[in-house]
Amino acid sequence: MMQTLIETLLNKFPEAVLSADIDTAHAETTVEVAAPRILEVMRFLHDAPEACFDHITDICSADYPSDQQRFEVIYQLLSIPHGKRIRLKTRLTEENPSLDSITSIWRGADFLEREVYDMMGIRFAGHPDLRRILLPEDYTEGYPLRKDFPAEGRGWRSQFDFIPRLDEPPVEQVDSEVSEAERKVFLSNPNASPSNRREELLLNMGPQHPSTHGVVRVVLELDGERIVKATPDLGYLHRGVEKLAEGLAYMQIIPHTDRLDYVCAMANNYAYVRAVEKLLGITVPERAEYIRTIVAEMQRILGHLFWLGAQALDIGAMTVFFWTFRERETLLDMFEQLCGARLTLNYYRIGGVDSDFTPELVTRLRTFLETFPQKVNEYDSLLASNRIWLARTKHIAVISGKDAINFGMTGPSLRGSGVAYDVRKLEPYGVYHKVDWEVPVGKNGDTYDRYWIRVEEMRQSARIIAQCLDQMPPGPIIADMPQYIPPPKQLVMRDMESLIHHFIIFTQGFKPPKGETYCPTEAPKGELGFFIISDGSPRPYRLKIRSPSFIHMGAFDHMARGYLISDIITIFGTYDVVMGECDR
Repeated sequence: MMQTLIETLLNKFPEAVLSADIDTAHAETTVEVAAPRILEVMRFLHDAPEACFDHITDICSADYPSDQQRFEVIYQLLSIPHGKRIRLKTRLTEENPSLDSITSIWRGADFLEREVYDMMGIRFAGHPDLRRILLPEDYTEGYPLRKDFPAEGRGWRSQFDFIPRLDEPPVEQVDSEVSEAERKVFLSNPNASPSNRREELLLNMGPQHPSTHGVVRVVLELDGERIVKATPDLGYLHRGVEKLAEGLAYMQIIPHTDRLDYVCAMANNYAYVRAVEKLLGITVPERAEYIRTIVAEMQRILGHLFWLGAQALDIGAMTVFFWTFRERETLLDMFEQLCGARLTLNYYRIGGVDSDFTPELVTRLRTFLETFPQKVNEYDSLLASNRIWLARTKHIAVISGKDAINFGMTGPSLRGSGVAYDVRKLEPYGVYHKVDWEVPVGKNGDTYDRYWIRVEEMRQSARIIAQCLDQMPPGPIIADMPQYIPPPKQLVMRDMESLIHHFIIFTQGFKPPKGETYCPTEAPKGELGFFIISDGSPRPYRLKIRSPSFIHMGAFDHMARGYLISDIITIFGTYDVVMGECDR
């Protein structure tokens, strides 16, 4: 299909399509397009039945200061009907870093283009709200992901008058939008009907609010208690992870991925090492693949238990919170036995895992699986027929499957709208293709369906783990590729050659071949993807993290309009957003 599509593009847009390539090693298709024609080509890829790239996966940029066309903008698109991906690239000069916005085709491009503008300074003509998104709007020190921007920053500090001056009288705030005549009418008749007076109310929710489960601010425009517009203000937890990665060896980045979605650190580890392995062409041993799949599904259960307990607590169901954390503690104890940590785990390794499953751990996990399905039924029994839960979740924050795809949503947030897209099925990895499991799909696209999806996914995860334990073969837990992977610790302690090898790997790193790759992974919150550009050095030239939480916040306004202020709490919860991953 992709070869036919490339021929169609070359024939239909002979001047716009500059080059096209199918990378058989990484199974990726890349098309380079002339910048002035990008919107035309994108619209064809979205609308044409033979293409039907309906899902905007990611937009990022790279900086090549020595090139005449310094900036490269990279688009990752997915065709859900055809199950195919394509990467489009275009180049811009430093003198005119401007490009047509594609927000008229994919609404999910809104936040993604703002991030490119914020980090690289590339403007998008026709964008509805082009301003900084992760950095403060008054940040004037440049664009951090440009190569000439120092990693340590340029000394910018925010200036806020936190302490009011007590020796000055307070300034009276006058609303200039309300005329004096309207004010007199309202004062003379406080019970005047809404048709006689209009009043706009802005409500700041956050950045410190318990229901947001992170530091984020949402500005709500209200008509009474109804939401007219909801504008997320992100970036309070932005730590420049992608900029940091450019100065770290590939192995040194693994602990940083723990700090993205810190609730589901194993999933972040897995997504990152898979991307590096794809770049290097590493084949992971079979036993390691089984262990990775088991641990990933344990993490999925942990993430959904945390989400369910917190969502129920926000709505007022305290018992569910205690019950879900009871099972969560059991799994965290197993993580501690496996790798010595409970939250930031740093367990996955490039080419395998850090430690093996012991017979005792297998026994503990089997014992947990014997009772866990019944525990899930207990959670469901507390909520499924609870009138308050149903009133707060049924027909709340409804989004259609078509809109969810157009916004780039993934994971339970997309499957709740009836779209059966799961990376584990579309592009199987680990041993997901060797076990029997199903993808739960909702019908109504509301908060209740997304709750049901996560509850059902916990049951499916238990099925996957049980089958993996039954099938797990003996063998090594890490690949034997000395040019990329250090020797076993027991050899390092007694063999000089292994000690030297270990020293070189950890001090100099390894050098992957030049190239680039995008690798998606089905994390508990949705598709977590890593896009890596390698220039052949021990450090990535560019690392882009495709965060599902960031993408989902782009649909927040669409899903909040028309609902009540109290529904904002459940809308936050329905995404299962973690701001460490969102802001990076």
